[in-house]
Amino acid sequence: MKIGILGAGGIAVQMAKTVAGMKDVENYAVAARSLERAQAFAEKYGFSKAYGSYEEMLADPLVDLVYIATDWLHHFPVAKCALENGKNVAIEVPSAMNLKECWELVDLSEKNRK
Repeated sequence: MKIGILGAGGIAVQMAKTVAGMKDVENYAVAARSLERAQAFAEKYGFSKAYGSYEEMLADPLVDLVYIATDWLHHFPVAKCALENGKNVAIEVPSAMNLKECWELVDLSEKNRK
């Protein structure tokens, strides 16, 4: 499984280290708000791809699962975008700002179920 991480902050570091120790899982892609930051993160933690925007990484057909590592205020819009791009999503709480947004993510994930 190829993991893509959206965000390159502290929690992303922890996830990258965790994935590196897993069998049959690969730190594949990382996206940050700047390409330079994503490239530095990718080099340091062994990712194959670095993207300077979240949308670019979400368009990569080889990303199997997206881990949302942005600050919590951006969890909902980023998760929504990932689901709209047909990606599987792992997200920590809070995943949304209210119940309506939460159900919107659930509905999108149900539509993407394969």
